[in-house]
Amino acid sequence: MKDLLLFLAVITSSLCAIAQDAKAIFSAERVVFYGLDFSKAKFSIPDAKASEIKNVLIPTWNTMVVTDNERFPKESAFQKLNVSGDPTSVERRNAAVNIENAMGSTDVALTPATIQEVVSDYKDGYKTEGIGVVFIVESFSKKDISGVAQVVFFDISTRKVLLAKRLSATPRGAGLRNYWTAAIQVMFENIIKSEFDLWKKEVMKK
Repeated sequence: MKDLLLFLAVITSSLCAIAQDAKAIFSAERVVFYGLDFSKAKFSIPDAKASEIKNVLIPTWNTMVVTDNERFPKESAFQKLNVSGDPTSVERRNAAVNIENAMGSTDVALTPATIQEVVSDYKDGYKTEGIGVVFIVESFSKKDISGVAQVVFFDISTRKVLLAKRLSATPRGAGLRNYWTAAIQVMFENIIKSEFDLWKKEVMKK
């Protein structure tokens, strides 16, 4: 019984510490946006070759989201005075994607352990402290007409995940480039409309 109580006390303490750390997301005036991490993504896009997805589309999708602040308004989405971009780590991970393994089944949610594993590898960014945020893409599926991503906030200095929220959105538009980034655009729109405030309410009440 004592061992059980000790275990529960440790778990409760850890959860409280995480909650306190997560509050920094909402008090910080600035964050660093790392981009779209496709290292764990699954693709069901029959109108694109695997090599095209890896060598052309993934770099293009990531660059568009990082650089276009009109379609992807980061300051508004994350309610910050300033959001800088640092795609260094994500670009490295995206370039190493085993695209053949990434083609196929898409209905698999990333576990907290996998999300932490990804973030722990962000060692080559130019910032050494502060709050980072990345979209870890889970799937782009034409069959499901859906794009799914984990929006992940983390402490840059420790690379500890502070908050991860799973979002999905319907793609739209013409052309593979715009069709799939539109799903990310809808996610940004939903974060601005309601999601960020809901996340804040959830974290701050703990």
